[in-house]
Amino acid sequence: MTRSHRLLVAATAFGVLAAGAPVGADLAKWDQAKVTTLAKQLADATQALSDTFYKQPPPGRGSMQSRGYEQLKQKIRAIRMEAGALSGSLEKGEGYEETVPSYDSLMELVRAARGDAQQVFSTADVQQKATAVRGVLNEISPYYDPDAVPLQPVMR
Repeated sequence: MTRSHRLLVAATAFGVLAAGAPVGADLAKWDQAKVTTLAKQLADATQALSDTFYKQPPPGRGSMQSRGYEQLKQKIRAIRMEAGALSGSLEKGEGYEETVPSYDSLMELVRAARGDAQQVFSTADVQQKATAVRGVLNEISPYYDPDAVPLQPVMR
């Protein structure tokens, strides 16, 4: 194994180990029932967002927004699926340790989608559904991220 390969393996291992240990502020005291309820609300809210987004007329082919729209559509689909998986895991009784990877993946998707959403026109009903998702994410985040900062509306 080359030196650079060993360094890459060590850095990756450190990153994986450090990702599981909260640093900074304290997490909200784990409340399985509350987090499960919030995750169910999140799954419902992301389903409503997805349904509403798909009803929105897509931009015309070749428009500057068409690529961003398609990328956002895929991310919304992935967010809906990840939120459903998180909810299902919590409903089965899985706790923080088992569900934090799902939460982290979900938030990674949300951050990417927020970047795409800045480039795509969306209707008022889509924005309303996105606001509902953001509200639930802001409630559940302190249970998973000690440094959670409330998500703000996407600015164009």
